[in-house]
Order: sequence, then structure tokens, then C-alpha cells
Amino acid sequence: MARRAWLVLTLAAALVLTAVVVWYGTNSSAVLTAASPPSPSLVESPSPSDSASPSPAVSLSPAPTGKPSVPAKGNGRFDYATTGGDRVGTAGHLVHYVVATEQGSGIDPEVFAAAVQQTLADPRSWIAGGRFSFQRVPAGSPSELTVHLATPSTTDSMCAKRGVRTRGEVSCRGGRDVIINLKRWLLGVAWYPSLADYRNMVVNHEVGHFLGNGHSICPRKGALAPVMSRQSLGLDGCVANAWPYPDGQHFVTGPPAPR
Repeated sequence: MARRAWLVLTLAAALVLTAVVVWYGTNSSAVLTAASPPSPSLVESPSPSDSASPSPAVSLSPAPTGKPSVPAKGNGRFDYATTGGDRVGTAGHLVHYVVATEQGSGIDPEVFAAAVQQTLADPRSWIAGGRFSFQRVPAGSPSELTVHLATPSTTDSMCAKRGVRTRGEVSCRGGRDVIINLKRWLLGVAWYPSLADYRNMVVNHEVGHFLGNGHSICPRKGALAPVMSRQSLGLDGCVANAWPYPDGQHFVTGPPAPR
């Protein structure tokens, strides 16, 4: 009888021990799974399906700079603005002018014409001197000045025929023609405070040549640059200035530039 009771107790103890081992093993596994992070190799290694359908490669192309694209050349033919404008300035010789943009430049002639007129109509432009006034007229009307916007290649060829080398970079005037380089119109120059100011300067500068003004140089460090100085090439210590009469009254000039 005693032997039988001992066997029962032994069997019961074995069952209890087995239950404890099973419980501990199950719960310790759960704790390890919740508390331990996956190994890096499990995170980074692609699954078979990832290998079969790889993610698109990351582009290494430089980010866009926001600068407009400048066509190097057009076809050499021009579209003319078909609209006119009011006379700007009330005194002096009245200059009638037309405006044109090269085909392939991407610039509407009417848009360029409006920008040119806005510059010449400003009270700080050449009209402030009282010697000249301007009126934009439609294509085909009698005129004495044409303001062109041309690609760098066409600017070079047009200016070369007028004895001026522009090297794809700058603008010129020859005879009755002002030729504004599209590259400069779209990009300006690094040392100019704004593209709008640069555009005002280049129109005033080249129209100033048409009106009979030659190049001048910076008179002294820190002074306003004369509009007839070569500001497209640098400021030579002067402060950028887009206007012949920056205060609407006094003409800013400097010593004549060496020829």
C-alpha cells in the first residue's frame, strides 16, 4: 500500500515539473520576442520577392537650379511686335522704335516690347534729360530704331557685321539696331542685385549708344556706376546702377573709357 502511494506521489511530481518547464519555455520565448530587436541582417536583407522586383534606382542627377535654359542659337529670323505704345517723355527729339525677338528664343515679342517700353518710360531713363522722348510703333511703321532680342549666336553674327565682338556673352548697338543678348536677358550677371535691374541697365546702355553716348568708366570706388560703363563685364569698384538719371534729375557719368 505504501509502495503504491509513493508511486502516485512520484508521478504527480513529474507532471507538475513538466508543466512548469513547458510554461517557462513558452513565456520566456514570448518575452525574448517582444524585448529583443530583430538582427540587422533580417531588416536589411531583401526577401526573394524584393529581389524579383527591385526598387527604382535613386537618381544622382543634380537638382534643378531654377535657371532658365538659354538656346544657343535660333534661326536668325525675327518676329516683330505688332502693337504700339504711348509716347514717353514730353520734350526733345521723338524716337520711334520697333521691337523684335528671334524665332527660337522662346520670348514673345509683345512681352519683350512691353519690358523695353517700361524701361524707357521710367522717369530715371533717358527721358529725364529732356533731349529725347520715345514711342513704340507697330511693325511696318516708320521708325528709326529697332530693339532686337537675339540668341547668343545670332547676337555674335549681327554685332560682328557692325564691328563689335560679343563672344556670345554681351549685347551691342550698330547703326539703327540695338541687339540684346538673350543669355544676358535671361540670366543677368552675378554681381547685379536683381535681374529686373540688369534688364533696365542693358536697355538703357545700348539705347544710350544709339543716342550718341560712348563708354565711360567708374569714377571712384563706391560711386554709382555710370549707365554707360561696361557693367555687364564688372563694376570696377562702383555700385550697380541701371539708370542714366538715378534720381530723375542728375546724369551720372564718369571719365571716358579708353578705346
